Amino acid sequence: MKILRLLLTEACNRSCKGCCNNDWDLAGLDVARDFTGYDQILLTGGEPMLDPNMVIDAIINIRQQTDALIYLYTAWTRDIVSLLRILSIVDGLTVTLHNQGDVAPFLKFHSCLISSRFYNESKSYRLNVFREVKLRAEAYHPFHNNPIWKIKDDMVWIKDCPLPPHEVLQRYERYEG
Repeated sequence: MKILRLLLTEACNRSCKGCCNNDWDLAGLDVARDFTGYDQILLTGGEPMLDPNMVIDAIINIRQQTDALIYLYTAWTRDIVSLLRILSIVDGLTVTLHNQGDVAPFLKFHSCLISSRFYNESKSYRLNVFREVKLRAEAYHPFHNNPIWKIKDDMVWIKDCPLPPHEVLQRYERYEG
């Protein structure tokens, strides 16, 4: 399986000490122009959801070349309308809870998702929860009633952020025209 990890933006609303973007020369990454030949394309950043229109633009450009599976990685669940719109055109979503402040917006998004026309049980829904985030038992309650999220608990930053051998990291450049 060949995977493209596509950096949509370096912009981020956080300053995480262990962020992988601190370990890489992001400006020196190759620009992805050919999306064919990949089985999966992972849209990441910085924080892609700071510019939802750019995310949509990227998805449209990718879909013009390939039918590879597209997954959005984000920690920003506050823009529920844009996130649901984007979810309708990708194959899955991975949300990361970095700190306690991410929990309430995520739970609100989750509630809106499962009651919306955009929820599709065939999509992939993943939740990464960093070690410092404490989810009380009642916060997990919605997941017991509707266990759509595959949860990876106790996440920690990995030094030097090595890419798996089957992944390529490139950056996205918005097409003008």
